[in-house]
Amino acid sequence: MNKIFYNINEVCEQVGEKPYVLRFWETKFDLLNVTRINTRRHYRQKDIDLLVQIKDLLQNDKYTIEGANQKLNNLNVLELQEENQTEEQNW
Repeated sequence: MNKIFYNINEVCEQVGEKPYVLRFWETKFDLLNVTRINTRRHYRQKDIDLLVQIKDLLQNDKYTIEGANQKLNNLNVLELQEENQTEEQNW
């Protein structure tokens, strides 16, 4: 599927979790910014990728929610630093 937005049921199928789990994760992970239109959740591919990463950290790597949040925030900071370095090199 190549769509801009996915509804929560489509995302649940892709991630392999129930809707209440995704809604709970939305409250716990700051990097997860799901778009809401008329009270309905709409997920982008980057949201789905992040949910898969969250699931992997929690279930496979046995991180706590706090630990997974820290790990994701650290990865996000590293990605931003790499992007900035690439932009500076291009100037």
